Amino acid sequence: MRRLLPALIFSLLACASFAQTAKSTSLSRLLANATDGTSRFHILRQAHLNALATGDTIDYRGIDTLRLDIPTDAQPIPLGLHNDFANTVFIVNNTSKDIFLFALTPPMQHLAIGLPDSILSAAIDSGDFTPIPHLDHGRWLLSVVDSTPWVHLRTGHTYGHYRQELLRLENGHSLDRPAMPYCGTVSRPRLIGRPVTDTSAFLFSRLTLLRDSLSTCKTFLLNLENICRATIAHVTVVTPASTLVDDRIIRIYNCADIMLDSLTILGSYSQPDRSGYGLLMDNCRDTRVHHLTARTPWGLFGTNNMHNTLFDHCRFDRFDIHCYGRNVTFRHCLQTDSYNQYSSVYGTILHDSCTFDNFTPLLIEHSYNAYPHFTLQLRNCNWRLTRQRFTLIEAGLNDTVTPPRPELKSKCLPDIFIDGLTVDAPFLLRPRLVHYRGNPSSHPVRGINRIALGGITNQHGKTVRISLSDKRVPLANPVSLMVTPPGLSPTSSTVINRL
Repeated sequence: MRRLLPALIFSLLACASFAQTAKSTSLSRLLANATDGTSRFHILRQAHLNALATGDTIDYRGIDTLRLDIPTDAQPIPLGLHNDFANTVFIVNNTSKDIFLFALTPPMQHLAIGLPDSILSAAIDSGDFTPIPHLDHGRWLLSVVDSTPWVHLRTGHTYGHYRQELLRLENGHSLDRPAMPYCGTVSRPRLIGRPVTDTSAFLFSRLTLLRDSLSTCKTFLLNLENICRATIAHVTVVTPASTLVDDRIIRIYNCADIMLDSLTILGSYSQPDRSGYGLLMDNCRDTRVHHLTARTPWGLFGTNNMHNTLFDHCRFDRFDIHCYGRNVTFRHCLQTDSYNQYSSVYGTILHDSCTFDNFTPLLIEHSYNAYPHFTLQLRNCNWRLTRQRFTLIEAGLNDTVTPPRPELKSKCLPDIFIDGLTVDAPFLLRPRLVHYRGNPSSHPVRGINRIALGGITNQHGKTVRISLSDKRVPLANPVSLMVTPPGLSPTSSTVINRL
C-alpha cells in the first residue's frame, strides 16, 4: 500500500496544480436560466466545449443536484484533463438513445512501420524501437495489435479474439514488455499509437450518477481511451432494477497507469443470465483499484488484455479477464456470491488476506479453448463454502479440440500454492481443489508442476482435509503435492505425497 500512495498523490497534485493555473467557468451561473432537463444538458455540453476551446475548467461548486434529460440529438460531453465535479449529483432520465454522458478519446493512428514481422516482434519484446525513425524520439503511447487471431471463434459465439499489448515509449525505448514474447510465434503485430504531449494526469472525481427508473435507454457515465495516466476517484453510480442489459458504466480502453479510488457501483443494466458491466476495460496496463464497493446482477468487470492489475481493500462480486492478460493481485478484498473468471492468463494470480463468501476464486472460461500455464497463490485467506460453491478452481473443459495457435496446444492448469486458508463449511462438506467440467478425458493436462497446501484449517484452528478432484484427468507431468503446517511457506516444504 505504501508503494502506491506516491503515485496517487502525484496524480492528484498534478491535477491540482493544473486547476490552479487554469481559469474556471461557473456552471451554476450558466444554468440559472435553464427551463428543463434537456436545456440543462445542452448548456452543460456547450460549457464544456467552450472550456476546451479556451483552456478553462468547469467550476461545479454551488450545484447540489443536476437533473438532465438526454435529447435525441445528444452527443457525449467532451472532457479535458481536469474534471472535479464538486460532489454534484446527476439525475439522468434517458428515453432517447444509448450514450456516454462524458468522454475523452484522443485518437490513435495506424503506424506504417515497413519492417518485417520478425524485426518488429524483436523490437516489441526488447523494448527497443530506435530503429523506427518516427518512434526514436519523444513520448508515445503504442497499442500492439496481433493480426493473427488468438482465438478464431469462441464456442457458442460469433466472434474470436485478438491479443493486444499497451506500451509506453520515451525516446525510442519502452520499459513495458508484452505478457508473452512475440518472437517465435505466428503473431503478425501491427502498431497504432499517438504522441503524448499531455503534461498532467487525467482526473475525474467527486460525482454521483443516479439513473432514473423511467429511463428506457442507457446512459453510460464515462468513455476513456488512449490515456497514459488517469485517476477516477470518489464516483458513485446507482442503477435501479431494469430489464435493460449490455451495460458499460465506465469504459476504459488503451490506457495505462490507471487509479480507480473509492468507486461505488450499485446495480447495472444486466441480468443474472444476460451480461452488462459496471467496468468495461480492454488493453489496459498497471491498473490499481482501491476501496471499490460494487454489487451488480451479472458481474462488475468485463475485461480483455489486462496486464498488472491490483485490487486493495475492495468489496465486489466478480473480476474477469475474458481473454489474454498477466498478473492480478487481490489484497484485503471481500468477494461474494460469484466467481473470478479467466481465459489466457499468464503470470500469477495472488489473493493475499482475502475473504471468499459463497465464491469460486478461479473459474477457467472454457469457451475460448485457451489454457496457458500460470500460478495461483492464496495467502492467509478465509473461505466460506456453500453447497453451491465449494471448489477452488473450476477448470473448464479438457476434452475440446486442439487450438490452432502453437502457444495454446498444451492445455495447462495452474500451479497452486496455499499458505494459510481458513475454511468455514457446512457439516460434512469438504472443500474441493479442482473440478473438471464435462466428461473425464484421456487428454493429459500439462503445465501443472506443484500443488503446495499449507495451513488449511477451520475457524477453530483444526486441520481441514481437501479433496483434489472429483474426476480422473491424466496429468502429463509428475505433480508434487506438498502439505505443510500452518505458518510455514509451502515453497520450503518437503514432498510427502505424489499424485
